[in-house]
Amino acid sequence: MGKLNSYFFFMQEQKRLKPAWKNKSNQELMVLCDSLWTALGPQERVRFEEMKKEYYGKVPQAGEKERKKGEVRVTGGYDAHGRPLVEIERRDREIKREIANKIEAVANMVGTAARTGTLEVTKFYVMETNVFVKTEDDTPIFVPAEISIAKFSLQEGVIKVYQAFTVPGKIPLGYKRLCLENSNDGHKIPLEADYMEPQDSLEEEDITQIKQTPDVKIFEDIRRFLSGSEFVFCMLEKTAQCEGALRTIAQRSNLTQLNISILPLPELLYRLANKSQEGITLPSTNMAEIELERERFLYQAGLSCSWHEAMTDTNNCSSATVWRWCFTVLDLCCQHYKITLVSGKHIPRSVETEPVGQGWGVVDQGRSVRNTANRQARRLGGFPSEDVRFREEQVVEEEDNQVKKLDEAQGTAEEENNVVQEHIDKVKKGVARDMKGMQVVAREMQPAGTISDCLGNLSITSDWSSDSEFVTLDSISQASGVSQARRVQLVQPSVVVKKGVGRGNVLPGRRISRLAAVF
Repeated sequence: MGKLNSYFFFMQEQKRLKPAWKNKSNQELMVLCDSLWTALGPQERVRFEEMKKEYYGKVPQAGEKERKKGEVRVTGGYDAHGRPLVEIERRDREIKREIANKIEAVANMVGTAARTGTLEVTKFYVMETNVFVKTEDDTPIFVPAEISIAKFSLQEGVIKVYQAFTVPGKIPLGYKRLCLENSNDGHKIPLEADYMEPQDSLEEEDITQIKQTPDVKIFEDIRRFLSGSEFVFCMLEKTAQCEGALRTIAQRSNLTQLNISILPLPELLYRLANKSQEGITLPSTNMAEIELERERFLYQAGLSCSWHEAMTDTNNCSSATVWRWCFTVLDLCCQHYKITLVSGKHIPRSVETEPVGQGWGVVDQGRSVRNTANRQARRLGGFPSEDVRFREEQVVEEEDNQVKKLDEAQGTAEEENNVVQEHIDKVKKGVARDMKGMQVVAREMQPAGTISDCLGNLSITSDWSSDSEFVTLDSISQASGVSQARRVQLVQPSVVVKKGVGRGNVLPGRRISRLAAVF
C-alpha cells in the first residue's frame, strides 16, 4: 500500500458510521464513497487532510525504518478489516504487559505469604461464571447466567462457596436462539425463571425452582464474601468471560464496578507447589495448566449447586467447577506441606484419604520431578494416574504377612503331597490286581479262528464269480452239523483283540450261527 491520502480517511470514517459497510473491503468502499466524496466541499475536505497530517505526524512513513529479514511491515499497513497494524501491535503489547503484571502479582502474593510464614492459612478466591451468549462485537457483550466464587486455604481446604443465578436482562437482538442452544447444550439454566426479591425469609428453599438474584444483591454479596480481597483467580481462557459478566451487571444496573483483579489460576498452582520445603515439584506453569484441565474430579457427586444436582445431569455448574479447581490445587499442593487431606474439604467425600504423618518415606533427590509432583497422600482407587506413598510401618507389616503366608503355604503343600502319595499307592495296588487278572485271561484265550474254520468243508460253486464271493444266511445254516464239541471249543470268553488283526478273523466268544460275512 502506498502513501495514504485524505480520501482513505474519509472511507474509514464512512465505514464506521454505516454498520452495513462494516465488512466492506477498501476496493468496495472506493466505489461506495465516490459520490459522497464528490459532494463534499473544499472546506469539508480540510478535516480529512488534517487527519492525514496527524497520522503521519505520529507514525513514521513506510520505508523509513529498515525491516529485518522475515519481519512483517507494520508501519503504514492494514489488516483485512482496514485496521492499522500499528494499533493491533499496540493492543498485543498491552495484553502481554497485562499478563506479565498479573503473573508478577501472583508471585508477590505467594512470596510474601511464604516469607511471613502464613502461606498455609492465606485465603484465596476462585471464580467461574456461566453465560447465555457472547456477542461478536469488537467489545463483546456477555449475557450472564450464573456466578460462583470459592474461598479456600491450604490448611482449611474449601471454606465456603458463593453461588447465584443472575438475571439475563435484555437479550441482544438476534441472539436469543444462541442463548437457548447454549443453555441446552451446556449449563441447562433456563433463560426465563422466577425472579427473587431480596428477603430474609427462613422458609425452606425449593430446590426444584430456580431463583434469579437481582444485580444489586449479587454485588453486595460478592463484596461481603471477598472481605476486602482484591484478587480472584480463574483459568486464563475464562478471564474475559468473568470480567465481561461483571461488566454487564454493573453497566445495566448503573452500579460501581467491583474493585477486583482476575489473576491466572495455573500461576497460583505453580507458585504454591514450588514454595514448599521440597523445592521444585511442578516444572512449569504449562504443566500446572494441564493438571487443572485434566478435570480429575469431574464425575464426583455433590459438587454442583442444589438446583443443578437435583434437576440436571450436567457437570457445567459453575459451583461444581470452582470446587473441582480448588480440589485439584489442594490435592497437588497439600502433600508437599505435610497437611492432612480432609474428605469434603481438600478432596471430594467419595475419594478415600489417608493422613500424612511421621514415617512417610523421603523422596531421593535423584528422582525425577514428574514422579515427585504426582505423588498422592491417598489410598488406591481415587482416580487414574495417581501415585501412592505408603508408611514404612505398613511396608514392614506387609512383609511379615507375606512370610506368614509362605509358611502356611509350605505346610499346606506338605499335607497335599501326603494325600497324593497315598492315592498313588492305592492306584498301584489296583493296577497290580488288574494285571494278575489279565494274565489268567490270557492263559485261557485260544488263537483266533478264520471263517473257514467255522464253515468246515462247506463248498459253494457258482457260474458267477460274484456269487462265490458271498456267504448267505442259508449257506451258513448248512454248517449246523458241526459237532457240539467243536462249537464249544470255538466259544471263548470275550476279550479285546489288539490292533492289527487281519480282515475276516472271527473274534473269540462270538456265536457263528446266523453270521453274514463279506470277503
